[in-house]
Amino acid sequence: MTGPTLLWFRRDLRLADNPALERAAAMGPALPVFISDTTEPWPPGGAQRWWLHHSLADLAAIKEAA
Repeated sequence: MTGPTLLWFRRDLRLADNPALERAAAMGPALPVFISDTTEPWPPGGAQRWWLHHSLADLAAIKEAA
């Protein structure tokens, strides 16, 4: 028996058509991970922060529903 698959989300937080997410889910339980890098040379603007917030909220909702 193996543990959950670690799925590291970097920039692609799509849930509907994300091949890595589909592959991890097909293998069994998946542990999604997102690390916010505050050392990037260009900090995200307002629209990008809004999109990131909602994408992470959608991912959290899927995790809670499971």
